[in-house]
Amino acid sequence: MTDINLNALKAGINRLRTKGGADPSSLYDLVNGFVTIDGSIQSRPGTVRHAALPAGTKGLCAFDGGMVVFSSTPQTVPAGYTCEVLSHPTDDTQTIAEIHFAAPFMGFLYVVAEFANGDVFHYWLQSGGTWAADTMYKVGDTVLPTVPNGFRYQTVLKSNPAAWAPNVPRAVGDVVQPTVYTGWKYTVVEVAGDNPSSGASEPDWPESNGAQVAEDVDSTPAPAAPTPTNPPPGGDRYSNTKLLDNR
Repeated sequence: MTDINLNALKAGINRLRTKGGADPSSLYDLVNGFVTIDGSIQSRPGTVRHAALPAGTKGLCAFDGGMVVFSSTPQTVPAGYTCEVLSHPTDDTQTIAEIHFAAPFMGFLYVVAEFANGDVFHYWLQSGGTWAADTMYKVGDTVLPTVPNGFRYQTVLKSNPAAWAPNVPRAVGDVVQPTVYTGWKYTVVEVAGDNPSSGASEPDWPESNGAQVAEDVDSTPAPAAPTPTNPPPGGDRYSNTKLLDNR
């Protein structure tokens, strides 16, 4: 067999059989290589290992300036990588067998994962940003921890305070919420009189952290304008508190 140095290709790939044998100016096939602009052939560069990922991680995609892998349990990954935890909805002992799809969708990752038992679930990994101190979060808001651990945390209401009602006995520490849900709850911080109770009509609830509102159940003398330092002479005074992340 005669070796022919292919360094000046002119016809590209040509699979037509011609009399007299193969044409040295064309190719029948080319694997793991490419033809340069001057007609010479170069080997295609191979890939290099960028990082060693821990066992248990599956899939790989680029998102938000870094690389993302997936696992059913938290994993420690190299710098530049994050690991998103995907839990089976009904059996958290199941591990991820395969990631069928992972790509950004409307600003968040959309992932299709198959678990070891064959179940396939779709995940849209939404978040409202990283948790910040002194920030009001309403029920349903989702945040990420300041140190990523693969989980998201959603604000839930562990206990549902009673809705405000007229002429209900009040004591310091009682918690109520408006009859129309606003995401705020209010705590009684001061009472007056022998039998303090709520007023006959629902107050206008302030919606700022630390603000206060007073209910007047004694019309004599006429109450002064309610302020944190000058409450009306009768009834209750509420202080509102923001809903905290309970999960």
